[in-house]
Amino acid sequence: MIRRSRFGIVAVAAVIGVAALSGCTLQAPSAVEDEEARERFVALLDDTQAAAGGSWSVQDDPTPRECTIPLWVTGERFPALRLAEAPASPSRAADRVEEAWRAHDLEVTLTEVSDVIELKGESAQGELLLFRASDSAMTLTGESECRPVA
Repeated sequence: MIRRSRFGIVAVAAVIGVAALSGCTLQAPSAVEDEEARERFVALLDDTQAAAGGSWSVQDDPTPRECTIPLWVTGERFPALRLAEAPASPSRAADRVEEAWRAHDLEVTLTEVSDVIELKGESAQGELLLFRASDSAMTLTGESECRPVA
């Protein structure tokens, strides 16, 4: 009996550890088609760039990353990377991005480290965005929601 209990605890701990290391939370995909989910994510990135201002270089990676959705189904999410020169005012750029993200119903967290302002935005669908602004540059990174592999 004790061995079974210990095995159960170890098994649960291992599953939680794997989930934590995978970098994905176990979240069901939204009810839209894959293409619509991807377009929604790209539109969110584009809206963020417009809110921040400036001229952006799009360096998105078209290669999906593996993730896991409920019932341990393998899924994929797409990464994004966008770069821009420094804004005239990093704090005003961050304020505009925060306002835009809240209009899209993202949960927003603000962090300041030295002269870098970082905003983290998370959607109900599991999309994740990171916007950083400083006197040196602006960056926008993100990952789309986790979608089942067809």
